[in-house]
Amino acid sequence: MESVKVFLEVLGGLGLFLLGMTLMTEGLRAMAGDAIRQGLMRFTRSPVSGVMTGLVSTAVLQSSTATIVATVGFVGAGLLEFSQALGIIFGSALGTTFTGWLVALIGFKLELSLFAALFVFVGALFKLFARRSLGGLGFALAGFGLIFIGIDGMQNGLEGLQDDVNFSQFPADNLWGKFKLVLLGVLFTVITQSSTAGVVATLAALHTDTVAFEQAASLVVGMNIGTSFTAAAATIGGNVAVRRTGFSQVVYNTSVSALALFLVAPYVTLWQSFAADAFERHEEFALVGFHTGFNLLGVLLVLPFARQFSRLIERLFPEKTFGYQQILDRGLLKYPELALTAVQKVLNTQLERAAQQLGYVLGETKRSAPLVDMAQELVDIQQYLDAIHVDQASGVQWERLLAAIHIVEHLQRLQERCENKSVAMALRNGDDLPEGRECLKRLVHLLSGKHPMESEEVKQTLAQMTQIEQTSRQDTMKDIAQGRLELKQGVARMEVARWLQRVAVHISRIDLHRRELNYQQ
Repeated sequence: MESVKVFLEVLGGLGLFLLGMTLMTEGLRAMAGDAIRQGLMRFTRSPVSGVMTGLVSTAVLQSSTATIVATVGFVGAGLLEFSQALGIIFGSALGTTFTGWLVALIGFKLELSLFAALFVFVGALFKLFARRSLGGLGFALAGFGLIFIGIDGMQNGLEGLQDDVNFSQFPADNLWGKFKLVLLGVLFTVITQSSTAGVVATLAALHTDTVAFEQAASLVVGMNIGTSFTAAAATIGGNVAVRRTGFSQVVYNTSVSALALFLVAPYVTLWQSFAADAFERHEEFALVGFHTGFNLLGVLLVLPFARQFSRLIERLFPEKTFGYQQILDRGLLKYPELALTAVQKVLNTQLERAAQQLGYVLGETKRSAPLVDMAQELVDIQQYLDAIHVDQASGVQWERLLAAIHIVEHLQRLQERCENKSVAMALRNGDDLPEGRECLKRLVHLLSGKHPMESEEVKQTLAQMTQIEQTSRQDTMKDIAQGRLELKQGVARMEVARWLQRVAVHISRIDLHRRELNYQQ
């Protein structure tokens, strides 16, 4: 009965640790997530810069899964190339060792349970009574405290399980024993969905002499492999670039971990040859050093061959053409910022097609865009936006969602206006309102992204277009009244002027909302 009680204490400590990691990750993501996502794209220009970006983002967010899933989303949306994402994958594996160092440095050396409880209390106060913007800080503080309360619980429980837990059936002095320990590490990580939790639990077991160092090292190797399964699951159903990204992490982590398994014995021999006493006193530091060391070695070995590695994965997953349906991956819906980035990518294509259609109406291009296809795609985008759920308190993401909804609405209005065959024929075959035509052409170029304009210039152009429409209407009414123009012809001319002005309004609104949608980028 006593052993069951102790075992439950270990499970409770592990549960508190996992809860603390989740809260801290969510809090840090709320505070720094936007900056991290910007950094993933802004600073990822080569495998080397990608390594640094992946390392820093994983250390800050305390989650390699969060970094990899964000990277998968950007690749799926076409905002990052697969070759760029490789560096992030390499760096995230190194960044995930940060928590191990934190625990080894202060988790076992100081009595933190009292201070940890204080962190939980302060974090709860921030979450309950502080401004919404400080809610993330409250989660992060509470999570930080729960992590060390959980570690304390695991440590106390494992001390009581020393006589009941027997790892002798998993000897680390032969390859088969190491392989079984690796499988245990993989299984633990898949179940807990956190390699960090596994590493910390292993550190606690090592600290209480429940396992030997060689056994702990083999367990950590398995956990290093297991950490890639969650991110790989996020690629299911994605396009070829997404699958490449997820599978490349599995290949990389498995390869590096397989190499690490053969480095356990030389690593222990090296310690015992040069610092045997320090090794006995500080096995936790030695274990975290091993975890960091073999991941660093993996990065150093693979970086010079990043291009060849990329080509290997590309051969395994050959390129296939894919449409907007695959960019709007339903798996991204649980990450609103990534789903909105995918919408942004698809909308940019829609804007180019709208510009092509308007150019055809204005006589600038000889080929029109298929309006039926555009209409269906806009409906699909609208349905995808309906499935994105963002709280109004989320700030920028809320504004981005509203901006995307407005852009779709204005694109639908533009499509309806392009279906006005009488106006389209009059504009293509006639030469009325030359100033209005030229004014609108400038805005159409803005829509396609060929000639960017400052927001103030867009306002001035719209005002000019509005003035042209008003002047044209007054002149047309005067010509009709004085008998110089038949009523039917006059109405048709005013309809064309009104069409030009309304299209200009839609484009100016789209430009405004596109700036809001692209704010994160």
